[in-house]
Amino acid sequence: MEELILELHNVEAVKFGNFKLKSGISSPIYIDLRLIVSYPNLLKLVSETIWNKVSSLKFEVICGVPYTALPIATCISLTHSVPMVMRRKEVKDYGTRKAIEGVFSPGQTCLVIEDLVTSGASVMETVEPLKSVGLNVSDAVVLIDREQGGSDNLVSNGIQLHSALKLTQMVDVLVRHGKLSGEIADSVRRFIAENQTKVPAPSPSPAPVNSVKKRSSYGERAALAQNPTGRKLFELMERKKTNLSLAADVSTAQELLSIADAVGPEICLLKTHVDILPDFTPDFGARLRATSTIS
Repeated sequence: MEELILELHNVEAVKFGNFKLKSGISSPIYIDLRLIVSYPNLLKLVSETIWNKVSSLKFEVICGVPYTALPIATCISLTHSVPMVMRRKEVKDYGTRKAIEGVFSPGQTCLVIEDLVTSGASVMETVEPLKSVGLNVSDAVVLIDREQGGSDNLVSNGIQLHSALKLTQMVDVLVRHGKLSGEIADSVRRFIAENQTKVPAPSPSPAPVNSVKKRSSYGERAALAQNPTGRKLFELMERKKTNLSLAADVSTAQELLSIADAVGPEICLLKTHVDILPDFTPDFGARLRATSTIS
């Protein structure tokens, strides 16, 4: 453990001074573990230290809290052949719209991996989406516990936190090796004692049925359309009860007319390139329009 603590200090992942935190308060210590991705050997050491802390637990998949813990979880997954899932921090409003990516089965147990815990809020932000897709989550592991109430907060939410390192432990090691003065060490201990956190239990997620948006009918969309062509298309889709369109890439006008006659009642739009048809004639347009009569 001492080797890891000294190396984190050496690469300035742990700094001492006067730092303004996101919360607005001033801290005598700043921990930035994002930079460990630039030190492969250190990343491996961090990952193995975390793994050794939880290797005896029973779980089927792991999930790193985005973003800093993702490379740590990936390293563990590759080294120990443990399946991994990923939580999207921003769920897209297109595609599959998944909050959790990867292959898993409801009922499996997932271990959450974090780099740093203060209040435990970021861990809970990952736990809830995992539970919502049917995964069981009862344990989380962290490289550094700042000892500011995060462990107790997580326990109150049903999550046992396993800490590879505690902040006071790191301070003691750095003092012993002459990397940190006793005065600064005392200021860090006071900061920890005076800045404890509390995270309320999460509110129950609303039932999925309440989050489903009502889809407007094509007729309703037609009434809202500003573009005349768009309005006409919506009205056609409403009358024919179809939104199917067909791109007809054929080589003759006769083929196109035959296709249009066969599928005309089932589609709302036919796309083609009449300029490439060798047997195109001036009356082709009239013949094609004749097949568009609504059934």
